[in-house]
Amino acid sequence: RLLRVLRIARVLQHVPELLVIIRGLGIALRAITVVLGLIGIIIYVAAIVMRSLLDGTALGSAHFSDVSSGMGTLLLDCTLSGSRGTALIREAHAEHPVFAILLLFFVLLANVTMMGVLTGLLVQTVKTVAEVEKEESTIAQLKMTMNELWTCVSRHDDDGDDAITEKEFINVMSSKETETIMKSMGVDMEGLLNVSSFVFEQYGGALRKHDFMGVVLDLRGNKKASVKDHVETRKFIHAELKKWPGIE
Repeated sequence: RLLRVLRIARVLQHVPELLVIIRGLGIALRAITVVLGLIGIIIYVAAIVMRSLLDGTALGSAHFSDVSSGMGTLLLDCTLSGSRGTALIREAHAEHPVFAILLLFFVLLANVTMMGVLTGLLVQTVKTVAEVEKEESTIAQLKMTMNELWTCVSRHDDDGDDAITEKEFINVMSSKETETIMKSMGVDMEGLLNVSSFVFEQYGGALRKHDFMGVVLDLRGNKKASVKDHVETRKFIHAELKKWPGIE
């Protein structure tokens, strides 16, 4: 039995999508329990109502003889049934249209609304887990790439101070290896070169590993703009305007 469990674990490793679904179910377990509990309450209340209203009728004797039978009927024929209680609603209509309307209202509430909420909850949770998994994988890959990039940068550190100056940075950017790494990360190299003077002014003329990594990550093409980016843009424009004579 233990070997079978280990085989299942191996299968999960080779099928990450299945693991994502299982993790999603685990995360959404509390919310799922709440929704299922609410559905149970709705079925219980509806069974009591239908048991009282249909008492003494043929439909009541067949499907709602007691509360437990009524709950079973509403669960199997209306909530979980693919026909959404069509046959039962037709029988109720034969007794009285009001009974059919009540059953239709129950189907809309329990089957269409609550089951729809449950489905949406599961889909959204699994989607969120998948996005988190993807982001974690991207970050891990990004860290490896960034370390590789800094190794490449360190080769151009002529003074050996574990920091890169603007001149050294220009030499780094002319390297084919650096260009390949930058492109794999989605970095806008032209934009990085255009703002390099401004960046080095902000950091006192030299960038250490942490600062360099931050600048490179901020200039990825798929990175969304933040408040920090807008502030940096204003500083850059202000610095450029100061270079023009007569402009304060």
